[in-house]
Amino acid sequence: MPSYTYAVKAQRLLRSRGYPCMIKRREKSSERGCGYSVHIAGSSESAVKLLESRGIPYSVVNDGGESDDQL
Repeated sequence: MPSYTYAVKAQRLLRSRGYPCMIKRREKSSERGCGYSVHIAGSSESAVKLLESRGIPYSVVNDGGESDDQL
């Protein structure tokens, strides 16, 4: 996520739509975003569409497999 604020907004939106998710702090060595990511249980494809429809930016989508996708 580009900022902690957007990570919180994304988490609130996704949870309100029934997506189990949580914010996780990334290692300080990470060069992507602010150091926070939103982890979603299951596939992130429909979650990404929801974020895009609400104008919530995200920088990277990592497919963590069935159990954990990361924005």
